Amino acid sequence: MKKIFFIGAFIAGIALQAQVSTTRINDIKIGAKKSEIEKIIGKKVNVKLNEYGYSDTPTSIVYKGMVYEVYFTPGYDENGNELKDLVSTTITANHSSLKTLSGITIGSSLNDLVDKYKDYNIKIYDGYDEKTEQRSKKLRYFEIDDYDAGTSLTFKLVNGKVTEFTVSNVGEGC
Repeated sequence: MKKIFFIGAFIAGIALQAQVSTTRINDIKIGAKKSEIEKIIGKKVNVKLNEYGYSDTPTSIVYKGMVYEVYFTPGYDENGNELKDLVSTTITANHSSLKTLSGITIGSSLNDLVDKYKDYNIKIYDGYDEKTEQRSKKLRYFEIDDYDAGTSLTFKLVNGKVTEFTVSNVGEGC
């Protein structure tokens, strides 16, 4: 009986593990309509839009104890007609339970990223330090482009350790 309990607990633990991919962070997906996200989280999402219909600042969404920062823009159908609903274009989260499908977590190193993703379309670049107004090796970004999905997964690294995940659309020509 104990063996069955431990096997069940192990499987449940795997299923509950927070997942990050090039198209989503857990249940929040790139390209999801605002109404779909509201249905998932069970409450209304209030988005502040600028005069052009885009969000200049992210909308904070709390779901299952995790904070997501989400940018929304107007959505369009396959014919180019504007939808009545906004869609998610960028999702950022930094919860300690997050884990990519390849096993990268908050706290993983740049070497871990290179080892896991060296055969993918990657970019590594320095961040910009607002205080010194210079590029900084202490703040770096590691980006994986998913050309098939038109998205990217970016890892923010501070002092060589992953501190944040961002999933976003990749614009045309990028």
